[in-house]
Amino acid sequence: MPFNTEIQEGFTRAMLDFANSRAIRFLGSGKLTGAHYKSLLIEIFHYAREDPQLQALATVYFRGIDRECVKMFFKHAASEIGHEAMALQDLKTLGVDVSQIPISNPLPATTALTAYPFYQIQYRSSIGYLGYLYFLEHMPTHQGSFYADALLSAGINRDALTFLGEHMSVDVAHNKLMELYIEKLVRTRIDVDEVIYAMRVTGRLYAEMIWAAFTRADEHVDFGINHFEAART
Repeated sequence: MPFNTEIQEGFTRAMLDFANSRAIRFLGSGKLTGAHYKSLLIEIFHYAREDPQLQALATVYFRGIDRECVKMFFKHAASEIGHEAMALQDLKTLGVDVSQIPISNPLPATTALTAYPFYQIQYRSSIGYLGYLYFLEHMPTHQGSFYADALLSAGINRDALTFLGEHMSVDVAHNKLMELYIEKLVRTRIDVDEVIYAMRVTGRLYAEMIWAAFTRADEHVDFGINHFEAART
């Protein structure tokens, strides 16, 4: 479909921008350490656990024939439940005590990445949310091998790459779902522009989250406890 082609081209541009970010340049620089990766896994845990509920939220704004995608969205969202546990398992494999991570506050850059799609859905366009989802589903299948090689070169045990490995494989099927979503939901030039904008924003925010995690590994910044999570644990 024409819109699928255009959106794929937008993703290619967003990935070039992502690849040129300081975070990804550092990942491939040979300077990465286990501490950097551990720090990144903590932030991956924080954003990944929000994604299933976030995807379900998007359907609240579907109207008319858009509702035909609600079931697919719910099934897709359900398949994402528990993925954050893989990040914790990777941390355990690396010898990290993960007991306090679920009740810790994420870094500000992670909060920005998490908050953006809520804003996109509620205050701009729920269709534009597809750009957020598209970037996160396609990025591991397109560049996951490079990321894995960089981590292995840094001395990370392959057994501690389960989160990345899962998304390199399962997201292939999710990429097919993205094509269906675009065919069914993206109907106008405004929709296309919103999706590509969201894709670009997500790539920038994701790169900033990675960089913040790497920086925290060197600076040992702590943003304390999330009392709302702690009170319900």
